[in-house]
Amino acid sequence: MADLVVVGRVIKAHGIRGEVVVDVLSDVPGRFDGGQTVVLAGEPRTIASSRPHQGRLLVRFEGVADRTAAELLRGSQLQAPAADVSDEETYYAHELVGMAVVSDDGADLGTVQALIELPEAAGYDLLEVVRGDGTTWLLPAVDDYVEVDDGPDGTECLRLVDPPEGLVHGEADVARPDDA
Repeated sequence: MADLVVVGRVIKAHGIRGEVVVDVLSDVPGRFDGGQTVVLAGEPRTIASSRPHQGRLLVRFEGVADRTAAELLRGSQLQAPAADVSDEETYYAHELVGMAVVSDDGADLGTVQALIELPEAAGYDLLEVVRGDGTTWLLPAVDDYVEVDDGPDGTECLRLVDPPEGLVHGEADVARPDDA
């Protein structure tokens, strides 16, 4: 399989019949359906079945018949071919890392250094942005704050749009109660 991307991570074994709990990192429909092939711990594996469980998936792979075999998969990454998202306004995390971040007026705010995945209940992830002076700040990866745009040099960048006060510089003017 060429052009593989990480689509999930095995958290732990579940039960005694070889199921594993998978933290899903993909929103491609059908990615974890029975019969699909993924690369698990460097080996192609066919998904026998999957079902939702507490915000994650319980997945059973062909050839993994018991808890002992499932435990050996703990911490393994699941990879699959990258989905074609060229017609959508969708980006993979690895495509955002390294992008410049600019303000609405074009001022340089830094470069995306990493993606920090939050629990699904948060509804978004964070982008760790490093400034030119080496300090970092966190940018919520939500459409309300960022747009992918063409930078002045023709490469894509993230444009910060209407950020809440204190997001960029981390110093909001906060009214403090009197100590009286």
